[in-house]
Amino acid sequence: MSGVRRDRNIKIPSRGNKGERSSGSEHRPSRPAEGRATVPKAQPKKAAPQPRKNTTPGDGERKQNNRQGGQRSGGQRSGGQRQGGQRQGGQRGGRPQQKSPLMEESWARVIDHDTAENVVVAISEGQMLLCRLEPKGGIETLLTTSRVYIGNDASKRVNIERVLGMTNLGRVANHVKSDLPLVIQIFIEENEKHFIDTFFNRAGNMSLKQHAFELLAGVGNKKAMQMVDARGSSGFESLAALNESCNIDAADLLAKRFLVELDDRNIQPRLIDLLLPVKA
Repeated sequence: MSGVRRDRNIKIPSRGNKGERSSGSEHRPSRPAEGRATVPKAQPKKAAPQPRKNTTPGDGERKQNNRQGGQRSGGQRSGGQRQGGQRQGGQRGGRPQQKSPLMEESWARVIDHDTAENVVVAISEGQMLLCRLEPKGGIETLLTTSRVYIGNDASKRVNIERVLGMTNLGRVANHVKSDLPLVIQIFIEENEKHFIDTFFNRAGNMSLKQHAFELLAGVGNKKAMQMVDARGSSGFESLAALNESCNIDAADLLAKRFLVELDDRNIQPRLIDLLLPVKA
C-alpha cells in the first residue's frame, strides 16, 4: 500500500460504544468557531492613598478660630477644636447652666446655727427654700427665727458670708425639723396682713364638694363652712379675730400646710406658690 493511500485510511474513533471504530466516511468536521470571546478590558489601578495633610492651624489661625467660636463658615469644627473654642457663659455641651432659685432670694429665717461645722440652716422667705449658709467669722451665734440677708448685694450681708446651696428635709437634723414649723409660724404671724388678705379673706370653693379652707390640717367641710360664715362680707381684720371667731390657730394650721408642701414637692395645689412671696 502506497503512502498516500495509507494516509487516507487513518481511522478515527467513533462517538458510539467504546471499541467500535467508524469508517472514514463517517468522519464529521468540527463545529466552526462562532466568534472570538470578548476580551475583558483592563481596569485602571487604584491610586495609592495620599498621606493626610496636617491641617492644624498655626498660632495666629488658632487665635482667630477661637475668636470666631472655633467654627468654619459652613458650621463645621476647625482644627479639631471644640465648637465654640472655650466655654462661654458657664455653658457646657451647648446646654445653658440652670440658675439656682436661691439667687432670687433676699431674706431668710435662721433655723439652726451649727458653730462646730460653721453652717447656718435657714429657710428663705420668698419661696420657702431650705438652704445652707456660711456665717461670717467672729459673729455671735445666730438665734432661731433670726432674719438674715442672703441677697446679691454683698454690702448688706451683715451675718452671712455666702450661700452654700439648697437642702431638703431628708438631709437636716431632727432638731431642725422640729423647729421648722415654729419658724414658719412666726414668719406668718409677722406678715399676718398679707396672709389675711391673700388667703383667709379670699379663699373659695375648689370644687362642689371641697373648700380651700379644707387644705388646712384638721379643717373639714363643717369647720370650713363655719369659717366662711364667720368671715361674712367684711372679712377678718387679723389672725386674732379669726382665731377667736373660729376657735383655731390659723398661723399654726397654715404653717403645717407649708411644711407638708415642703416635704412633698408634687402635692397640688401648692399654697406656697399661690401665697408667696410676701408683698410689702
